[in-house]
Amino acid sequence: MIAVRGQEESPVVEEPANPPLLKQQRQRHFNPIETILVTLVTNSSNGVMDSLEKEFQLFFLSLKKQNPLAEGKSVICNQLQEFEHRPPLQKRCLHRIPILMVAALFLWYNDLHWFLSAIGRLFLIQLTPYWNWSPLYNAKCLLQTGDNPTTMTVPVALSFSEVDDENCVLCEFIDFIPTVSNVTFFFIQQHYLESAVPVIITDSHQLVRVQHLFDVIFLKSSNFLKNQPCDVSTNLLTKKLFNVEAALIKAAKLLKFDKKWFLQIRNCELEAVKLARAFILRPYYYPKHLSPAYTTWLLMSHNYRSKEMRILRNKGLIIMQQLLGDLVVKLRTKEPCIANCPNMHLLLKQGESLIFTTDLWILSYGFTTEFSSNATSVTTIMEIEWDI
Repeated sequence: MIAVRGQEESPVVEEPANPPLLKQQRQRHFNPIETILVTLVTNSSNGVMDSLEKEFQLFFLSLKKQNPLAEGKSVICNQLQEFEHRPPLQKRCLHRIPILMVAALFLWYNDLHWFLSAIGRLFLIQLTPYWNWSPLYNAKCLLQTGDNPTTMTVPVALSFSEVDDENCVLCEFIDFIPTVSNVTFFFIQQHYLESAVPVIITDSHQLVRVQHLFDVIFLKSSNFLKNQPCDVSTNLLTKKLFNVEAALIKAAKLLKFDKKWFLQIRNCELEAVKLARAFILRPYYYPKHLSPAYTTWLLMSHNYRSKEMRILRNKGLIIMQQLLGDLVVKLRTKEPCIANCPNMHLLLKQGESLIFTTDLWILSYGFTTEFSSNATSVTTIMEIEWDI
């Protein structure tokens, strides 16, 4: 006999032909939904639908005779609705497949990874006034070690012309600078940069006419002319009268004559570096994950031959592109490696680029007119942060 709380006892109902099932219902305070589900699982191999139909008929017959309250009906029917609306395993898997595909796309597609990284950088830049995260970015270790700071040895800072003597073994047997073409940055890094070997890319860029270069500077990057460079060397104007616009205008006019002139400009301000991208272009092997150049150089000459090599104080990864004419380049190793490593002399021709790191080498250059029929020379240099 089954009784509902708050009702009078109903007459004894004749037990159906399934005593174990009703006994289980009495023990569980009349939970028919669980009984149906158990029966459905145990009989799934044969006659599932028939067994399910019989169980439902028994369930509704018992429910009709018991005449439960509305609250009891809601409890029973809600269990059926919850089971009916429960998403099947296949549907739940289909919902997770797009998420897994997006994650795989993020891991394997470099463009998407670079795009999301750029958004993250912009967010960090906006966050800088509220939280200075730069010490964490520049730190080699995010977690403080257990060493006592007072007993730690502080390494002596090396000067521009010095290098750790352990790196001298890298250049002892370098007797020439290799040349390659149609390469990727990964190949350059793996075979040359990681072992501090300079390399020349023979198909770095297209040839540039000097008049076209002046047109790009004056028409497409006119604001570049208003910036003040951080390093200037020229025989066009005195330093007291020097400004970029006046120097370039005079240089463009002197192209029609046989006047000997040269111009060396270094852009350090971020705005000037950005504006110079109109004519200091990235080569085809420049990877998207590599940070933009933090400073750039423009070297120009016409009918000019240097009497001595000019040393440039560079730092990081150097990409030196010869847009027009030829340029004499010298790479000298730093102290104390200069005693064991040879100096590298080369002639950088138009269309070529020289790539090296300043971890081991010091760059110097000289203008020449002996090896080229073109009296004008144009060179661009990009300095890029490099820490591997």
